[in-house]
Amino acid sequence: MNFKIAIQPDQLQLDNGLNESYSERWICRARDLGHEVVVVDVFCDDIVDQLGPCDGFMWRFTHAPFPRLFAKRFVIAVEHGLDLIVFPDWRTCWHYDDKIAQYYLLTAAGIPTPRTWVFWRPEDALRFCRSASYPLVIKLSGGASSENVRIIEDFGKAKYWIGQMFSSGVFSLQSADSIGFRERMRRFRSAFLCILRGQLPNPGFWFELNKNYLLVQEFLHGNQFDTRVTIIGNRAFAFRRFNRPDDFRASGSGDFSTDPSEVDLQFVRLGFNTAYALGAQSLAVDGLYGGNERVIAEISYTYVAWVIHECPGHWELRGSPATGELIWREGHIRSEDAIMEDFLQKINLKYREKFALS
Repeated sequence: MNFKIAIQPDQLQLDNGLNESYSERWICRARDLGHEVVVVDVFCDDIVDQLGPCDGFMWRFTHAPFPRLFAKRFVIAVEHGLDLIVFPDWRTCWHYDDKIAQYYLLTAAGIPTPRTWVFWRPEDALRFCRSASYPLVIKLSGGASSENVRIIEDFGKAKYWIGQMFSSGVFSLQSADSIGFRERMRRFRSAFLCILRGQLPNPGFWFELNKNYLLVQEFLHGNQFDTRVTIIGNRAFAFRRFNRPDDFRASGSGDFSTDPSEVDLQFVRLGFNTAYALGAQSLAVDGLYGGNERVIAEISYTYVAWVIHECPGHWELRGSPATGELIWREGHIRSEDAIMEDFLQKINLKYREKFALS
């Protein structure tokens, strides 16, 4: 059976300067399989009408406030309003780049996480921080590659950030000198063009204003790396990411190992358990050791695809995440292809069920 698939183009410039696009691969793959592809522009006034005759819609959006804030609203709206099969669906993306939502979701789902506290009133935050054990990790709700994650060494630093968060707010926890040269130049060029057009540069293009909350997490000692496990359907890709020099953060370091013999398979099981509990089509989890316990620090529906392709194989699960058999499958796979395969199967299942009832 052939389907009509709407795909929104995406283009992401990675920290290494390379461009990455899921949509380009999806378009080629869908056409190779005999499906009709409609390349759409979600910012057009008639976009809902364009999607109406389609069987599915795909849009890989990333963490920048625009278009992320619009994208999450849009894909959920067309999934429910048009009864479309979409990627990412609402279970997969509603919590994307929102660490506060992830904290409440993972806690409610019974997924182990570092001890985390979210305060919505400054007096509550101050009361906690006066008697807290330090260091603590402060995080903004959004941000990628550890950009909005830093250490609080004492109450004085905590009080400073409480003052910032419950007054004017902050766009970032990262100092300008810690942002990569390429990224600084990109932001400088964008700001310069705004000035030439007679406009004020808008930091919200890169960052979201965060205020009126405080999110802090226990600092987990002894972790020299995290374990990134990416679940796509019943496939688990896993690798270790090592911390930056003299830093506790691994995300965005660029230093990683895809050797499967080094991967703690309990993190693979925890990844499957998390993805299945949340009902996610695609989910990357960042695993850390909290003493003898394995915990999930953050989750994301999307990720850098070339690293997944670097993995020499993946695990498949037979049975439950806790006790089922983990079967190693040798061979490189592109994450875009795995997502497309599952996506088409979901559309096919929908039509089979529809015809069975008719």
